[in-house]
Amino acid sequence: MRKSQLIEAQVMNSSDARRLRELEHENDLLKLLYTDLLQKFSALKDGLTGSVGLC
Repeated sequence: MRKSQLIEAQVMNSSDARRLRELEHENDLLKLLYTDLLQKFSALKDGLTGSVGLC
């Protein structure tokens, strides 16, 4: 492998690593949002079933 190709491969690896970290961070945020929505949905469901007396 020529030196220019090696440098290009290292830059791509660095770019890929940065993108991977960005995607992992975005995934963590989405997990938090999902958990929050699930908790809110559960609370609404409990409130509705409690007020109707179904459970």
